[in-house]
Amino acid sequence: MSLPGPVRAPARVAMAPAEGVLRAMVQPGAPVGRIAVIDVGSNTARLVVFERTAEGGLRSMFESKEVPRLGKGIGPDGALTPDAIERGRATLRRFALQLDRLGNPPLEAVATSAIRDAPNGPTFVNQVERDTGLRLRVISGEEEGRLAYLGVATAWELANDLIVDLGGGSLQAVLTHRGLPGRSTSLPLGALRLSQRFLRHDPPKRREMRALRGHVRRALADLPRRESGRRPERIYGVGGTIRCLARVAIEANRYPLHQTHGFELTRATLRDLEELMASVPASARRQLPGMTGHRADVIVAGIIVVEEVLRATDRDRLVVSGTGIREGAAVEAAGIAVPASARALARRSLTVAHRSFGFSLEHGDAVAQSALALFSRLRPRFGWTDSEALALEVAAGMHDAGMSVAGWAHEEHSAYLLSNFPFLGVDHRQIALATLALLQHEGAELPGDLRKIWRPVLRRAGVRTAVELGAILFVAELLDGTPVGFTLRERTVHLRATHRAAEGLPPRVIERIARVLRRTFQYRVVYHER
Repeated sequence: MSLPGPVRAPARVAMAPAEGVLRAMVQPGAPVGRIAVIDVGSNTARLVVFERTAEGGLRSMFESKEVPRLGKGIGPDGALTPDAIERGRATLRRFALQLDRLGNPPLEAVATSAIRDAPNGPTFVNQVERDTGLRLRVISGEEEGRLAYLGVATAWELANDLIVDLGGGSLQAVLTHRGLPGRSTSLPLGALRLSQRFLRHDPPKRREMRALRGHVRRALADLPRRESGRRPERIYGVGGTIRCLARVAIEANRYPLHQTHGFELTRATLRDLEELMASVPASARRQLPGMTGHRADVIVAGIIVVEEVLRATDRDRLVVSGTGIREGAAVEAAGIAVPASARALARRSLTVAHRSFGFSLEHGDAVAQSALALFSRLRPRFGWTDSEALALEVAAGMHDAGMSVAGWAHEEHSAYLLSNFPFLGVDHRQIALATLALLQHEGAELPGDLRKIWRPVLRRAGVRTAVELGAILFVAELLDGTPVGFTLRERTVHLRATHRAAEGLPPRVIERIARVLRRTFQYRVVYHER
């Protein structure tokens, strides 16, 4: 895929507060060490310290979360209450102390809907600066959408998609065209704001939910749409409420991957979650596996907003993104280029994993090169796509990561790290393919119970593909960087040592390669010396 080159962010221009065109991109710059980001929302506040790798990856070094609920109890004019102001000031004082212990790295501190809409928001900002020395930048809805775009673009190869960022006070929506940001809008549809306005009983009354749904449906008439009238190819969902819905769905369905990043929330899943949560009080919702306690009293409103977004866009699912405005602020501060291809994003994640676990990138690259060479020969016969190629490349790159845990059964440790690591640029199907390929790459067959566990992600045909990728990975690791060429004729794989090979392959290695290719693909192997 040909991607447009990054352009420098233009000077800010005056735009309508509700809708505009996002044009800001990121210009690659000199590598930076660490960057801290504070995000103060209507419900939660977070501090994250990132480290930038030379290739443009972002590694989370420290995270702190507080729930000051600045948007709680706001008056008719949107003013912050004295209690909310004190909770917010206490939160920022704690963040300032944590930053001081961390050496006060360069900081980007942003505040969103609750402070943006409050007439006493500037007073709160000044009080925080007097208390802590921290200067909060109150961003517009347009700016919030732009940062959400940057955060999602650092995790996904975007095309003609819609990004929705559901916060406590507002909903940001950004259309992308060929990966670039387009029309955006900010709507007052935050989960906390709507809960306080419409859901006055616990559990909510049916009439309250109907009123809320009608309000959301009318407001979404202002959702940005493609000029062609076509629906977006994908919808990416950002924000703590959306991630919380994904966690509960993962736990309820015994889904094999426990990371919310990349999970797909479908209309059917959302209906089930609404039925589960709307009929019980918040105290019961808090007991649900995966539920974050402070989300329990606003989650029903969040479900309705997401359901109505899917209805308005005529889509049946939303992809959860674990990256959002915090990563967007870090991307901008660190000068990381977006948009980028899925392969480039995966490579950035691989460098982050290398920084975290200390395995050899060079050895992984050599194994990946051999694996992809064999893959390319087999690909036409099996109908594999670039998606399977990327899954194989990720598995090859991560195959030694488990050595940081232990040398014995290191493939199991590698598979565990991969399946729990927030790998960017790849979806859950690709993570599942790569994970099972790692578990199978020593040549052993996958046990039946393991195949069954992963079928919710892969289905039966996908599990078979994972076994085939595992066999290719096994062959590539046996070659251990020895440069060989592959030729496929009929049912025979011809291996030929290239002129760059210092030595030929030992008979034992040739025998093991032949055994796994015969068992997995029913191909025989013929080896040719130079």
